[in-house]
Amino acid sequence: MKIATSMLTVATIILWVAILFFSVTAVYSVMNVGVNIGETQMLPTSNGIKFALPFSINNNGYYEIADLNLTTRVTDPDGQVLDLTETLVDSIPQGETVNASHTIEVDLDDILSMNHLTLMLNDSNFTVEIFAGLNFARGFPVQLSTIVSLPWGAPFADFSVGALSVSQHNSTHVEVVIPISFENHAIIDITGTLKMEAYSNSDRRVASGVTDINMASNQNFGDSIHLYARAQDASNIADGGKLHILFETYLFTVDWWEHYG
Repeated sequence: MKIATSMLTVATIILWVAILFFSVTAVYSVMNVGVNIGETQMLPTSNGIKFALPFSINNNGYYEIADLNLTTRVTDPDGQVLDLTETLVDSIPQGETVNASHTIEVDLDDILSMNHLTLMLNDSNFTVEIFAGLNFARGFPVQLSTIVSLPWGAPFADFSVGALSVSQHNSTHVEVVIPISFENHAIIDITGTLKMEAYSNSDRRVASGVTDINMASNQNFGDSIHLYARAQDASNIADGGKLHILFETYLFTVDWWEHYG
């Protein structure tokens, strides 16, 4: 009986030593994992914008890294979720480095469906929460997290309306010339149709016009939009009012209001 008890004691000691050894070496392995995140690249897609986040993991520990799960959650300045994406890496053997890329896609239709007009007119930042889960030796789970920001460039940044002018077009109509300017800070080109409608202070539509816009990324737009109104409405236009602006592309449709006069 004493021999059995002694053997059990020895076995227990050996087990605890093994557990302690594994714990110490696992912690050491965690501390010696090299994680490098490259520069984020913004690329246009058929639906919006793609953020490519390259990263590499150098396993300098004692054990294989298994079941790496990299998950990102992208939220707008109001905290609404725009994208939730995960990237999986099955295995990173001990002593090896794995290079991979995590892709985040932002659909412009999704942004507009949330009524995010401010993101179309103003530069901002998206918050990206990064969660990483992995296992050492398929038995020691580790979870890491961090938060980074992604820049957002507005397609119609600094949109402004200049002083309009009214001139006689023919015997029944006048021509209204409205200067507008904006900067395309988005990674995508802006190509579509811009329609403008002028409303008087009494909320009556008095003039309208349509023009084509073709703006490359990171370019400035400065031109005049020509609207036409009945001659008897010229005085209503001169008194000022509101502009209804509608911009349509194959990617999205956005409309908003601006004051003039």
